[in-house]
Amino acid sequence: TDADLVERLQFRADVIAALARNLTPNEARLMRLRYGLKDGISRSLAECAEAMGCSRDKCRLLANSCLKKLREADEADGLQEYLLTVA
Repeated sequence: TDADLVERLQFRADVIAALARNLTPNEARLMRLRYGLKDGISRSLAECAEAMGCSRDKCRLLANSCLKKLREADEADGLQEYLLTVA
């Protein structure tokens, strides 16, 4: 329904804002790419690495670091709920 779509879009916007508050710009970009937060297209680590101009391994390490930061963030419960629906 339209209400569900609006709610999902608002929640996505909230998650993107939370990324900006808790991560560096480069880390937030990786999370947007990896989980398709801007365009709805989730990407592999290799695709993220290519888009960001780094190795796949560096991208994996950065992704793990980002997820750890987000788990420890004040708003972790809401982020976890959203990422579980898109991951």
